[in-house]
Amino acid sequence: MSGPTGHREFMPAVSDDLPPGERPMIAVLHAVPGHETQLAAAVMTLAAAVRREPGCREFRAFRGIDAPGTFHLYEIYDDVQAFRAHLATGHVARFFSELAAHSTADAQALTQLVELHTPGQS
Repeated sequence: MSGPTGHREFMPAVSDDLPPGERPMIAVLHAVPGHETQLAAAVMTLAAAVRREPGCREFRAFRGIDAPGTFHLYEIYDDVQAFRAHLATGHVARFFSELAAHSTADAQALTQLVELHTPGQS
């Protein structure tokens, strides 16, 4: 990852071998010092738009209590196709522009998850 003004890749890789079913993930974003308010506004705008996407099951945004410049996004999409459709929206493209201006993040900020199940659960 380069500095806030250098070129960074924001589009996450979406592997073809992800498990079927819902796509949970988290993203951790750090604001450029002095840009906390702008990044918070961009996150809130994104959250409102993503929650209206047909394949979005959940999108929640949090700010660190002890680190107000750190934002945690918790997302669940119906499946890989819904996540790919999410990434193709205009509001995500606009959000990536906001990330470039107000955060130190890149595509590595997103962690795709697999839910743990106890034995006997599917």
